[in-house]
This record gives sequence, C-alpha cells and structure tokens, in this order.
Amino acid sequence: MFFGKRFSGYHGGHSSGLDILVLSMIKNNDGISGYEIIQKINRKFKNVWRASSGTIYPLLNRLAKQQFVDIEEKTENNRLKKIYRITKRGIEGLKKVLENNLQPNIDTLGDYIQTVLKAIPSKKHFEQMFGCFPYTFPEYPKLDKKIDKSDYSPRNIERIESIIQELEEKKIYFTDRIHKLDKSLEDYKKNLEKLKKEKGKLEIEVKKSWTNQ
Repeated sequence: MFFGKRFSGYHGGHSSGLDILVLSMIKNNDGISGYEIIQKINRKFKNVWRASSGTIYPLLNRLAKQQFVDIEEKTENNRLKKIYRITKRGIEGLKKVLENNLQPNIDTLGDYIQTVLKAIPSKKHFEQMFGCFPYTFPEYPKLDKKIDKSDYSPRNIERIESIIQELEEKKIYFTDRIHKLDKSLEDYKKNLEKLKKEKGKLEIEVKKSWTNQ
C-alpha cells in the first residue's frame, strides 16, 4: 500500500507515504493539531483507510525529532493543545522527497489507485482518493482564510511571498504536465487514425479476396 511504501528523501533518509501526506497537511495548514490531521485524513479516505491516534501521534513525534516540524503548546478552552508547524528543514525535506520520487512512483501510485477504484467506482470517491496525495492534486491554501490582510508584520509578508512562490512553482509544473499530456493525446489520436486506416484497407482486401473466390 502507498502509506507503507518507503521513499528516499532528505540527506539520504527515507519517509513513508503517510509521513509525506502528514507533512504536506502541516505545510498547507499552519498550526494544525494532531486531532485535526486525523479528522482530515479520515474525511479524505472515508472507507478506504482510517487514521488513528496510535498511528498519527508517534509519526508527529518522529517528524519533530527529525526537526521537520515544530510543536507548540497552547491553552484552548482550559485545555492544553499541541499544534504543529513545518520547519524550513521540513519544507526542504518535503520538496526533496517529491523531486526524487514523483515520476518513479507515479506507476506504483496509479496501480494502487486502480486497485482501490475497482472496489469504489463512484466519481465522488475517485476525487477523494486523488485529493489525498499532495503531489497529484495539491491542497491549495484558501487565501481569504489563510492570510491576515491587516497583519503588516515581516513574518506575514514573508509567508505571503512563500505562498506566491509555491503557487508559481506548481503553475510551472502543471503547465509542463499539460504540455506532455497534449503531446501524448496527439500521438494517441494519430495512432488511432492510422489503425483505422489500416483496418479499412484490410477489410477491403478481405472483401476482394472473397469476391475473387
């Protein structure tokens, strides 16, 4: 399964598919809690796979130990709550693991999704499945909720600049992917047209041979 697959990454280390998914969620949801991560995963995967506190919290502690995320404690409704933020090292690690493994593992991911979709044929579940993977259809930040337009601090400005840069990079990537898809589509159409012509010629030859008998 994709979650258990190991991917080469930052400084020669290895990360699981679940590590990548959780780290991506933290990157796209600054200050998210462990409970919120579990809820998001379970909403996305529904009956396909279910995250539990026994899986996610040890994973978060491991990411913190690797200095990929920072853990902050805050009091909310008289209760202590831990929230998670991705570090610069975490961003670099995530980028590295995706660069190293995106193309080589597309086939593996595709095989996994095809297997799951045989049991879950609905369009709604299909979209949910693809939404789970950060390197296929990223969960873009909603600017109206993510950005405080009244915050003039350097940190907020730097954050907005980072979002713009990230979106520019994704735009370049998807533009390239669309170009490649267009080329593949054109090649398939040409091959289809050629096959149809050859089929037509073959049918004519067969008819002639029967007529001459």
